[in-house]
Amino acid sequence: MSILPPLAEFSVFGIGIEPAVPMLLLAVLVTDLLRRLLARAGVDRMVWNWPLFILSMFGCVAAGLILAMPSI
Repeated sequence: MSILPPLAEFSVFGIGIEPAVPMLLLAVLVTDLLRRLLARAGVDRMVWNWPLFILSMFGCVAAGLILAMPSI
């Protein structure tokens, strides 16, 4: 069992990384994937570009928080 809280800062090659950084990168990746799929479907880009990023951000942050919850 770890003594650190679930969302503690972690170190990669000696550089401290906040938990928000991987969640932001995951949101950008999900947004890009969904944007490519919607572009192939022919949906206008100006309609969904920013809302899609915000939706991906909320989804990734929520997933991170759920995964970081200690098991009951």
